[in-house]
Amino acid sequence: MRVVWSASRGEFSIGDYYYFSKLTKLAEKEGIEISEEKSFKKLGEYELIVFNYPEVKFTKSDLLRIKKWVEAGKKIVLAGYFSNVDKVSQNVNRIARNFGLRINYDLIRDLERNAGDDMFPIAKCGDLEVVMPCSASVSGGKEFVIGKGVFGAVSNNVLVLGTCVFWDNYAIGLAQNKEFALKILRGEF
Repeated sequence: MRVVWSASRGEFSIGDYYYFSKLTKLAEKEGIEISEEKSFKKLGEYELIVFNYPEVKFTKSDLLRIKKWVEAGKKIVLAGYFSNVDKVSQNVNRIARNFGLRINYDLIRDLERNAGDDMFPIAKCGDLEVVMPCSASVSGGKEFVIGKGVFGAVSNNVLVLGTCVFWDNYAIGLAQNKEFALKILRGEF
């Protein structure tokens, strides 16, 4: 699986050592190469495309390209954040709604099942127990990550996640987040 991490729409950089060095090392150890790409047009050269916290609005042209990529069998990951911070959820929804998905402008808290903080709720993705910090809920499609709410859903090879920080250097060491991150990077959704 050829994976590309978009840097074309103001996303967090996978090359940012402070935030993503553990994810990068984990992927490398597992034989998953993640390239970072600033050119939107070049993203289509890869099989799996990650948009992690896109701060720049997608254009109509971007949407058409993404639709063509999905029709060609490519997998897309759109990861947002709670309460539409920085209008990231709004940007995600410009793409997601075309696949019957939506990231909501809310915050999932769990007072009972959490990793020491109610904004770090514990959820399930199949048999994996994962921590989904600072997450919005997701509507539509097939539920992929569930707990106190729906943290992620899939439709037509498009995965929408309510949080983009479950795989940062802090959260990747919680619960089974490493395995969850690898599952996504392998396109197992």
